[in-house]
Amino acid sequence: VRDGATLTRAGRTSRAGTKAGRIVRLVRLIRILKLYKHWTKSKKKYDDDAPIIEAEIGSESRVGQKLSDLTTRRVIVGVLLMLFILPLFEYSTYTERLTLMEGGLEMVEQTHKFSDPAYLNSTDSGGDDGGGAVLESNLTGFFSAMDSYVRNTDGKLYWINIQGVNYSDHYNISGANHRLLRGVEFEIISTGTSFAKFDLRADSIMQALLSISQTVFICLILGLGAMLFSRDAHNLVLLPIERMIKKVRDMSENPLQKQGNLLDNGVGKQDSEQFETKILENAFSKICSLMAVGFGEAGAQIITENLKNKGELDAMVPGKKMVAIFGFCDIRQFTDATEVLQEGVMEFVNSIAQIVHMEVALHGGSANKNIGDAFLLVWKFPGEATMHDVTAVTTQQPGPDGLAIQTDKMSKINHVADKALATFVIIMAMLKKSARLRSYSQNPVLNLRIPNYSVQMGFGLHVGWAIEGAIGSEYKVDASYLSPNVNMASRLEAATKQFGTPLLLSEDFANILSDRTREKCRQIDVVTVKGSTLPMGLYTYDVDLTKMDLDMGDPRYAVDNDPEAFTESERRYKDEFEEHPDITMTRGWTPEFLAKWRTGFQAYKAGSWEKAREIIKECASMKRSSTGEVIKDGPSQSLLRVIESYNGQAPPNWKVYRELMEKCIED
Repeated sequence: VRDGATLTRAGRTSRAGTKAGRIVRLVRLIRILKLYKHWTKSKKKYDDDAPIIEAEIGSESRVGQKLSDLTTRRVIVGVLLMLFILPLFEYSTYTERLTLMEGGLEMVEQTHKFSDPAYLNSTDSGGDDGGGAVLESNLTGFFSAMDSYVRNTDGKLYWINIQGVNYSDHYNISGANHRLLRGVEFEIISTGTSFAKFDLRADSIMQALLSISQTVFICLILGLGAMLFSRDAHNLVLLPIERMIKKVRDMSENPLQKQGNLLDNGVGKQDSEQFETKILENAFSKICSLMAVGFGEAGAQIITENLKNKGELDAMVPGKKMVAIFGFCDIRQFTDATEVLQEGVMEFVNSIAQIVHMEVALHGGSANKNIGDAFLLVWKFPGEATMHDVTAVTTQQPGPDGLAIQTDKMSKINHVADKALATFVIIMAMLKKSARLRSYSQNPVLNLRIPNYSVQMGFGLHVGWAIEGAIGSEYKVDASYLSPNVNMASRLEAATKQFGTPLLLSEDFANILSDRTREKCRQIDVVTVKGSTLPMGLYTYDVDLTKMDLDMGDPRYAVDNDPEAFTESERRYKDEFEEHPDITMTRGWTPEFLAKWRTGFQAYKAGSWEKAREIIKECASMKRSSTGEVIKDGPSQSLLRVIESYNGQAPPNWKVYRELMEKCIED
């Protein structure tokens, strides 16, 4: 019995040793983790203390450093993970090797030797007085040891021979056919005189399953590692390149689209703290935005063709004929302002340009050229509108295909024209609302040069065809429009000084306005210009800026505020001329005034200049300011000068129009 207990204790000791080995391995893993943590802390401290120096050629980039750090961390984590998990795929982790196979067999052999009568006689342990009792006790110990040995082999023992005696049949353990077992499916334990055979088929199957699982696990680890490594490279290198390629593709399709700022991977950091790919990507985005701003809508084709073309740069892209509304505006008394403001004139011009460009963009137009004190603005019609479509709207005649222009297309053309006119009216109000521009009226030097100075502009609007494309050479290119119609918009703006009104519209433009908007305009003359025999009607929309009632305490009108803070154009209106505050508040006409003016103007065109003079004189004094003072009407004064130059009588060859020879409306 003592031998059996010893055998059991030996088995327990073996299992305890195995568990202790596992604990030792775990302690080693923890120690490695602590060393890695200490290394990362020391590295971070070194990085924080190290001075920031400029990157030199050949030095490792921040992207490379990041990839190296990520790779090192992932490799360390992967190795630790494998060291910790791989023992789980070893069979000994779950089933201890039968350590009693050898030691237990030796102990059984020893107990068998003690139960041998010959051995007892040789040691004088079997005297007459107690030999039988000792032999019986030793036999009992032997079979107890054998029972414990067989029991502790978990049924794997299938043949045992102790010093030439086969005990397999005695314990009924001959279940396995030794001849059918492969070499890995059995194990023979021998002490020299005793032998034991063990069936390891279950162990072999379990070990095979664990080996397969281990292979699958290693494949997963390798696959996961490869995926993580490639993801790092993709996020830090490939993804920014793909985004830049997408920007090129998007810009080739729509050069005017707004380029958004990237907000990931280092927002708010200085360039010295950002990844090189991020800096490059942001720079590329800025370049795309600058191209869109620099070339404008007229240069969209230049950008598109060159981005799609894989050859050399070719900025001289052939022009394209198009139809649009052309607006021209000019800053009044700019020469005097430039001489007074000197270096400050750039801020002065840019403050005005910000208002002009913003309102044009909010009303569907685009700024094309900034010519010092003047701006060329363009409103394109949606779709492929042609001059035939515009002519059909202005003359209400069938188009070239014999059919009247569709109502939908007509309404779109009317809508764009209304937007263009509303833009210029709102710009006039915005110039007065801007506290930054009002501050120039308080400049003592400027007021000494120009008494009661205020920022004012003149505006001209015309519609027609033009050639859109690149103007210049390979040294310098401007994307703009060439056409007599573009020049006509400039002429109209110049003629505003002669007619005493800030805004002049051509008859072609007035005719494409919607009916309700055209009713708010008035025709002020019919003229022919130098180089043309076709008469052109001139129109205006009356604006009275003295009616603007601004609350100077409103924080929106602070000097430092940009125009976006006080514009009313970001809201949507069904009819801007009836709803937009800047238009309704500055309305410079009344139905009575327009009715009387039209009566007088009809008399002027009919040749009844005496009658026209009397009516127009009344119109000249009908306008009143918010304080009740008479506001001189520029178009009335201009037309009265024409009538007076002919002593109040129409010329004998009066053709309803006159030739305008003044230089301000010529080339």
